[in-house]
Amino acid sequence: MRFRALPALPALLAATVLVAGCSGTAPDHRTMPPGAGGSSATAAGGPASPSSQTPTATRTHTPDGQQFVTKNFGAENVLETTLQGAASGVTMKVWVWTPPQYDDPAYVHKDFPVLFLYPGGDGATYNNWTDRSYSAQEVVDSGSRDGSVLPFVFVMPEMQVSKDVDTECTDIPGQPKVGTFLDTDVPAMVQHDFRVLPPGKGWGTAGASSGAYCAAAIALRKPGEYGAVVSIAGYFDMETKLPHKDAATLAQYPTALAPTFPGTLAWLLVAGTDSPEDVTQAQRFSGLVKSPSTAQVSLQDGGKHLTTSFKAAMPEVFAFFSKHLSGPRPQ
Repeated sequence: MRFRALPALPALLAATVLVAGCSGTAPDHRTMPPGAGGSSATAAGGPASPSSQTPTATRTHTPDGQQFVTKNFGAENVLETTLQGAASGVTMKVWVWTPPQYDDPAYVHKDFPVLFLYPGGDGATYNNWTDRSYSAQEVVDSGSRDGSVLPFVFVMPEMQVSKDVDTECTDIPGQPKVGTFLDTDVPAMVQHDFRVLPPGKGWGTAGASSGAYCAAAIALRKPGEYGAVVSIAGYFDMETKLPHKDAATLAQYPTALAPTFPGTLAWLLVAGTDSPEDVTQAQRFSGLVKSPSTAQVSLQDGGKHLTTSFKAAMPEVFAFFSKHLSGPRPQ
């Protein structure tokens, strides 16, 4: 049985989940609510509790743009909006984090590289990248100040309209068009409302577990829009209980798209050695990536299909993006 990443749990509970999985009785991690395990989950790095997400300000970035509420998830302030997708007809939340340079007067006339980030689990009502689950903001904040990492803007959408509607970031016939929301509506909003580089070498995407599937699928569906992709403990054929075996949906699997992909992508495929299925998935998919795209597999010694291992990968993730994507440049 494939494990889906939970928001970080206390070590004892995480170990219990692994033991249960070995017996074939592990729950589907997509059905678990964020912060499962109570207040200790937050202390361990899970999504922040509602009390720490109190709105502090509301603002728009353009006169006719989205309205954002500033929230704090226990690490740094994150902007939140509810986006009604014009192309998809889907409404979901999107969170945006800007690096310290974004509001620096020295950068006021520069556009920034942007990363579209997808969570582990179902991603309904939350996104692990917003809080301390992965410590992603801290890595970029620190690294961008000393010049070792580019100052990326993070875009972190919800991934499902509800935990029970697992569309895997794809337009499945008869289901909400979450694929169009994520690959069309969200990028359009970000380009309109934020100072970001245009599609191409200024855009990257990443995800963990089910979010890695989304990152891979979206990048492959949109040739020329992304320069780099990071898959952390990812898989590349759709895993959902919804009916999805029609030819059009099967053709959107990353395993179907990668061999004939017409663009150029740099891939980093991260897998923990203590999660053999993740290693197999990464190695098999790397063989499907064709020149001029490139793929490298990075094996985490002792890494597992757990949030703690995903977090440990962050320095490598942002070093990779900084190598393969463009930095801020004048408008």
